[in-house]
Amino acid sequence: MCTSSAGKQGRSLCRRKKNMNKVILKGRLTRDPDVRYTTSNEPVCIARFTLAVEDRERAKGEDGNYPANFVPCVCMSRLAEISEANLCKGKEILLCGKMQSGSYTNKEGKKVYTLECFVKEIEYCGKKEDSPMPYDGQGFMNIPDDLDDELPFR
Repeated sequence: MCTSSAGKQGRSLCRRKKNMNKVILKGRLTRDPDVRYTTSNEPVCIARFTLAVEDRERAKGEDGNYPANFVPCVCMSRLAEISEANLCKGKEILLCGKMQSGSYTNKEGKKVYTLECFVKEIEYCGKKEDSPMPYDGQGFMNIPDDLDDELPFR
């Protein structure tokens, strides 16, 4: 049974949301996304990366930083392609997804259990100049001058 300090209202919320699996994380990529495609008839793009998330509930270390949790993340299809084009090591992002467990047998024949975040949404954090889009200082996207002949309007 779900217990809540919110009284009856809190308990009824728990009854309605028995099987919720949603995670929201903010952190920095520890490396560039590793992108691969499946070998099926219609290849699907899969991007994997690790997100370093500060744990502010624990005390700061000797270096003055909070300890981090390293969460393996997986993106599929169009979101994986966008991740490949726009994410890089050190980039700060906010993501929404679900946790999924799995297992496999390693080379030594032992069963290994995994827990990954399957990403459904990504938001970019940080300063505008860190944005992956090529904006100028006034918030407009830079368009090369030599495109005038290719534009369908004038």
